[in-house]
Amino acid sequence: MRVVCIGECMVELRAVGADTFARSYAGDAYNTAVYLKRSLPDAQVQFLTAAGDDAMSMAMRRKWREEEIDDALAFPVAGASAGLYLIETDASGERSFQYWRKDSAAKRWLTKLQERGESILWGADMVYYSGITLAILNPEERAAALQLLSRARPHVGRIAFDPNVRLRLWQSPQIASQTLLAAISACDIALPSAEDLSLLLGTVEPEQQIEQLLQIGVSEMALTRGADGCAIVAGELRVQLWGPQSGSAIDTSGAGDAFNGVYMANRLKGSSPEQAAEAALRVASRVVTHTGAVVPASVSHPVKP
Repeated sequence: MRVVCIGECMVELRAVGADTFARSYAGDAYNTAVYLKRSLPDAQVQFLTAAGDDAMSMAMRRKWREEEIDDALAFPVAGASAGLYLIETDASGERSFQYWRKDSAAKRWLTKLQERGESILWGADMVYYSGITLAILNPEERAAALQLLSRARPHVGRIAFDPNVRLRLWQSPQIASQTLLAAISACDIALPSAEDLSLLLGTVEPEQQIEQLLQIGVSEMALTRGADGCAIVAGELRVQLWGPQSGSAIDTSGAGDAFNGVYMANRLKGSSPEQAAEAALRVASRVVTHTGAVVPASVSHPVKP
């Protein structure tokens, strides 16, 4: 089984003291790849991106390999480096970010994929990407990326998409909405949050959000609602699920990515959408009790006694 996750990985600096920071590596598509791999260890999970050749980028690649993520599709860009961000959390675990990604190598992922040939996606059982995967491209490249993925769709098992709306990366909310709704309508599994859809659709009511996605052709969706769990819609199924309480949330970083990775892993295993969401909520509820977007495997996937 082969899964391709397309997107960006950045250097993460997290405050651990007044002027002390811990370094790690994260990015929504990469985080999702890690949690998917942990949930489906026998799968080949490939991270498709573009990466620099400096010392930091090499350290990043080593971390990917430690997580057993295949970096064969992490195309090298000579002289380039990784993006960087600094993250701080408040008392309730909510995050604030500062980014330095203007010259990130990851912005070249589409160019490098086109050079190699889009057929390298063919045969994958799942292809996953996010709104950030598109947002870091220029407008012409975004259109080309959607066309490329549309051409790939008949040659892969399923395409999953999380809009993961970050308006500061877009020229305008209108452009973001138009592009991301086009991507949602063209995927097989939509993985939005209620917050994302409030920005894209202009409504905060989950039932209205669901109806609007159904109207644009979505056939399966897992609509995450933070502390309110998630809504699952697939065919005739429409159910609200509540997440387990595993402790106080101290950091919400990566919780949605963990949900996505576990959900897709379980769907690939043959679980129903409801079963996959239940498993995903269990892992996400543990992830928020630990700092960092990619928590230790002992936290996200503890070994059963």
